[in-house]
Amino acid sequence: MIDALFIFGPAGAQPEALLPIVEIAETYRLINTYHLFAAVTRERIEPEFQVQAGDSDTWTALVFKYKPGPVDRPPPFVAPHQPRVDFLLWFYGLSFARRQPGYVSGLLGHLCEDPGAVAALFTSAPPADIRSVRLAFWDYRFTTADQRRATGDWWVRHLVQTSAPIRCSP
Repeated sequence: MIDALFIFGPAGAQPEALLPIVEIAETYRLINTYHLFAAVTRERIEPEFQVQAGDSDTWTALVFKYKPGPVDRPPPFVAPHQPRVDFLLWFYGLSFARRQPGYVSGLLGHLCEDPGAVAALFTSAPPADIRSVRLAFWDYRFTTADQRRATGDWWVRHLVQTSAPIRCSP
């Protein structure tokens, strides 16, 4: 419980008197952190990516079922199962500035050539006549309780960058 307060609690809410206990527990790993990569990524440093379809002026987001999407949509419950494609996409976020992996290129190719083949990955079917696709990389953070009460939003997000559009063959 103390560990959770220091990791997930609001800044400044951690009692200084508990700091020595947390440091001792961390040294001997007496308290578990409950997620798969707790020792690797304590802070979210990877942007989430969103596939967008459209043209040079208008882009429409294609929302993955199990990834953050619209800011007012709560995170989906998927534990203990993590859908394979969404899990792979998380790894792409860790190194998005490098070369695009084959599974992302394949996804974009299917959206251009046969959107129905990947429709099950999204909350609604992609349009059948996609002209171009691109990726938008977003930094997502959970809203605070006060922000959620005021806006109803679950997420605050900031655009990190977008990829160059990929033209689909007519």
